[in-house]
Amino acid sequence: MSDHVDSVKSFVRLIATWRKAADDKGDRKMVDLYDKRIGFLNAIVEEVEDLRQKTKPIPASYGDLSDLPPELMKELAGIKVDELEEQIFTVVKAGGDEVDLDKVLIELYRRFGSVQTRRYLQNKLWRMAQKGLVYSVPNRKGVYSAQPQPEVVAGIGGISGSWDEIPRKSDPFDAAGLDDDVPF
Repeated sequence: MSDHVDSVKSFVRLIATWRKAADDKGDRKMVDLYDKRIGFLNAIVEEVEDLRQKTKPIPASYGDLSDLPPELMKELAGIKVDELEEQIFTVVKAGGDEVDLDKVLIELYRRFGSVQTRRYLQNKLWRMAQKGLVYSVPNRKGVYSAQPQPEVVAGIGGISGSWDEIPRKSDPFDAAGLDDDVPF
């Protein structure tokens, strides 16, 4: 899906090429006009992006808080930042689409020098998944992702998605364009 802001940014780039052509010709009046229009359009893009950021819906859970400064973290009530959760999230996010329990154990040691038992880490990942910090990969035990993964439909050779997305043979009567009305 194309975003309107991207379209405006593309138009600004087009105007910038027109401005350069006018500048090469020495047409100062057109250069000034293009500069004004580029400024206006960039201001609109900035304002829309700022409003989008400010009016973003508040998520049900706090999610990843790693972008917040320490002085803000001190002010939050009831937020306990678990260092191990931050480390696990970092490993899962760096793992790409999917990361299994073994990889998390290994990377926790390699990156942070943290040695965990398999059972403890399994329970920690499960609790993080319940909070929405990480996501369990459907139909795969001990595999997690930083992004939600589509459900895999069993018995269809690994086709992901819902049953509605599975291609079906069309009904020959529908293809013939016959009426639904029965004449008798």
